[in-house]
Amino acid sequence: MSKRKNSEGQKLLFFPDAPLAQKPDVETGSTMLARPQSALQPFRPLPSSLNCELVISGTYRKDFETLKRTYEEFRDLGCDVLSPSSVTIVSEDDGFVYMKGEEQETPTRIEERHLSAIQKSNFVWLHAPNGYVGPTSALEIGFAHAAGVPVFAMELPNEPVFRSFVQLVGSPSDILSTHLHNAPPPAPALKAFQEYYRRAAIQRGYSKEGPKECLLLMVEEVGELARAVRKREKLVRHASYEAVSESHELADVFLYVVHMANVLGIDLADVVRDKETLNITKFLATMG
Repeated sequence: MSKRKNSEGQKLLFFPDAPLAQKPDVETGSTMLARPQSALQPFRPLPSSLNCELVISGTYRKDFETLKRTYEEFRDLGCDVLSPSSVTIVSEDDGFVYMKGEEQETPTRIEERHLSAIQKSNFVWLHAPNGYVGPTSALEIGFAHAAGVPVFAMELPNEPVFRSFVQLVGSPSDILSTHLHNAPPPAPALKAFQEYYRRAAIQRGYSKEGPKECLLLMVEEVGELARAVRKREKLVRHASYEAVSESHELADVFLYVVHMANVLGIDLADVVRDKETLNITKFLATMG
C-alpha cells in the first residue's frame, strides 16, 4: 500500500511506557531520543551513597530554557553541578555568555575553571540543541575524552568525530540509574608525563638503571616520605631533624614509580585503570 506523509500538526501516538525511540532531525541530521509524555517518571533523588558531580557543557546561546531545566533536574536528582555554578545570564560580550558571579572574570579564567571542574566530575552533560557544537564545546568534549570523563547528551553532535565521543541517553535520570553505577574508572592522565620522564631519564643519565636500582632508590624515597610524615605528626624523637616536606617527598616517590614503569616497559595509565577496575569488581562482590 502507498505510504502516507505526516501532515503538519499530526500527533504521533505512543503505547504507554513505550521504549525510547531515536528520532532523526530532518533539517539538521542530528539524533535525539524521543520520550513520550506518558513515559515520563517523577524525579527520584540520588541515594546518599552514590556521589554525582557533573559539568554542563555546550552552547549557552541556543535553547537556553532547556539547559536551565536540565540544570534544575540534575539538582533535583541530588547531583552537584560543579560548573556552571549558576544558569542566570547577566551579560554577553562578543558571543561569550557570562553567568551570575562571573561578571568580573575573563573568558580565559572562566574556561580554565570549567576545565578543572571536568577533571573532578563523574561525567559531562552536553547541551547540543539540533546537534550544534561550538568551538568551546568541542574543546571541552576533547578535554573530557582525554581525561577519561564520559560525555552524555540527549542529542548527538552533527559532527561525526564529536559524535563518537558522546553517549546518547534518554534523560539525566538514565545516567544515574544505569551509567553512574557501572562507570569504569578513567585512565589517569599519565601518558604524556610518563613519556616526558622517559626523555628526562635519558637526558639526566639514568635511563640504563635496572629494576633493582630503581626499586632501591624508590624505597629510599619512601623512607624519606615516612620521615616527613613523622615530623608532621610530631612523632619525632629528636629535635635535630632538618625541615622536610612531605609533599616533595611524595613527589619523589611518584617520580620513581613513573621511572620504574618506564624501566619495566609498563603503560602506567592503562595498568592503574585495569587494576582499579579489578578493585571495583572485588568490592562489589563483597557487597553481595
